[in-house]
Amino acid sequence: MSNGKGLEKNSKQWWLDRPWRQIQTNLRETDMLDIDAESFVKELQEFKATSVFINVAGIIASYPTKLPFHFQSEFLKGDSLEKIITACHDANISVIARTDFSKVRRPIYEAHPEWAYISPKGHIVDYNGDVHCCLNGDYQQKYAFEIMKECITALDVDGIFFNMGGYQVKDYSGNYHGICQCDSCRRKFTEMFKMNLPKEENMNDPAFRKYLVFKKRTLAEYQDKIYRSLKEVRPDLLIFNNRQSLEGLVRQESNTAVDRPLPYWQYSASDNTKWVVSSYPAMISVNTTVDFIDFPYRHVAISPDEQSLRMAQNLAEAGGLDYYIMGRMENHEDKSGYEGIKKLFHYHAACEKEYVNLTSKANIGLLNGGDGDQQEFRGWFRFLAENHFLFDTIMVERALDLPWDKYDAIIVPGYQALGDDVCKKLDDFAATGGTVIAVGSAGLRRDDFELRQEPPFKCMGISKINYVRSDMRSSYFKMDEKNGFERFLVTDLVYMDGNYVFSEYESSVKKYMKLVPPHMYGPPERCYYTVVTELPGITVNSFGKGKGVFIPWEPGKQYYKQGYLNTINLVADLLENILKIKRVEGNLSPMVEATVFERRDGSFQLLHLVNNSGHFGVTYFAPVPMADLTVTIPFAGKPGSVKSLVTGKEYEFTEEQNELTVKIPRLDLFECVKISK
Repeated sequence: MSNGKGLEKNSKQWWLDRPWRQIQTNLRETDMLDIDAESFVKELQEFKATSVFINVAGIIASYPTKLPFHFQSEFLKGDSLEKIITACHDANISVIARTDFSKVRRPIYEAHPEWAYISPKGHIVDYNGDVHCCLNGDYQQKYAFEIMKECITALDVDGIFFNMGGYQVKDYSGNYHGICQCDSCRRKFTEMFKMNLPKEENMNDPAFRKYLVFKKRTLAEYQDKIYRSLKEVRPDLLIFNNRQSLEGLVRQESNTAVDRPLPYWQYSASDNTKWVVSSYPAMISVNTTVDFIDFPYRHVAISPDEQSLRMAQNLAEAGGLDYYIMGRMENHEDKSGYEGIKKLFHYHAACEKEYVNLTSKANIGLLNGGDGDQQEFRGWFRFLAENHFLFDTIMVERALDLPWDKYDAIIVPGYQALGDDVCKKLDDFAATGGTVIAVGSAGLRRDDFELRQEPPFKCMGISKINYVRSDMRSSYFKMDEKNGFERFLVTDLVYMDGNYVFSEYESSVKKYMKLVPPHMYGPPERCYYTVVTELPGITVNSFGKGKGVFIPWEPGKQYYKQGYLNTINLVADLLENILKIKRVEGNLSPMVEATVFERRDGSFQLLHLVNNSGHFGVTYFAPVPMADLTVTIPFAGKPGSVKSLVTGKEYEFTEEQNELTVKIPRLDLFECVKISK
């Protein structure tokens, strides 16, 4: 197919050669009534966008379809998608077809009721005339492929994105409808496991544990089927979010929701970008900032400063930029985010050559994945970011394939379901000189979600895990010695709220702190404890050339939800003073994120600082400017130049004993310092 005379596509993986500044115009049916290709492209050019998402197929066909069960839009009165795509290509803007096969219009369901999702109560989900479809039904398994093939052959799109894929159990109002009980799901599950499909999400039910495996397998099979089918038709097609192929783009969202439990995740963009860049280095990370507040409020924008912060975090983690609005650029009813987004897009356009072929200089790996304890993970993310440790996120599904030799430590933040092979690699990492930090219930289940009978890690020096106790409120750890815990000179206790793992340890294990079990806390006259046990708060065990560190409780979850210095100070002392792990030094506030990336050819490094000080309570304001900062990072040799990509100015620096100290006069939203060799 023609790729448009203006779009530069020099290889089958042409996306690797392009800077990604993407805008998703989530076009409504009515936007097609008077859409003008020339105006549409002009708006994109004002942002210096290099790619655009356009709603094309699935729930509604936004082009003249020839397929009988592809619901044709009745609003195609303006310029055609074909004309819009040609205009975009002439402006060197790639076009991504946004599709959604999670639902069909009611008349299509009535013709094929076997395609529908069925709740445990035997009901379909009909939301405004759109009926939910099951992943395992013939609509998604067969007919959707006919739509995909028509879409990528009738239209000269450059890529394809699948919205709301997988097992959808909630509607747009957030109502939970339960595990699908359609004939396809019941038949496939029974064939796979010789048992009945569960109706409730209950980890104590063996059938539900198998269902978690079932979802993983069927999703992997479906992703592979999509990739092979579409590549046969269009080898040059960019397929989004197909991580199994290890090529293309991973696109995610930083978004908000009015009923989402607090606290807000202020590192959303950093988190989303970091795990892709760390774990899928051959793929591109594009994390979007969703402009609107929530599904019911799609036409009012969130704080412009929150959107800008997300973009700065994307840049600091070596990701692309993406902005997602409802409707067209010119008829959008709240343009308050435009100015900040344009500023970041224009900055990236000016410096795009510096933002390719980068690799992280992190010395810590933080394990995560779809089955991880996200609250514990996010607490450790904060521990590391706010103490200025350089870290990557290692996704469990990639843990065996990625090299770990650059890391001094790997942290397992309460990740329960780990395969034997991952546990062995962690032990091997410790044996060869690394530090493994396991937290809480890490590894207590295998990757099939069944409980282990033996301790998961040899390097911890744990001889037996007895049980996990959850009723631990009003517990503390008493500091029995303070050597290394420099932040606790006037504090004797660390509070503990959450689960505790009762274990037995080998005699070689060094124990820190002593558990004060739950005790009376009211009335005040009886608020004292009388028991101090020998049970530890932290253990350190020498193992081969390295060590295993066990934290038998949940400091990450505690800090994520409550955020007290009592918790973060303990972890900071453990990492910095007990384990001697290097971090970025200087006078940075905990509200400043620091990252360091290096061009793969070794020609320069990028030091990013992101100012998070505008996050206040549940609101995002403009960040408070910071002045006279110093930052010290590991750096071998003397740099040729140290220059800000933001201000264009050369910065003062000193180099001593393989460390580089840079003086930064002022930090507003973000800074990027290019350190050339």
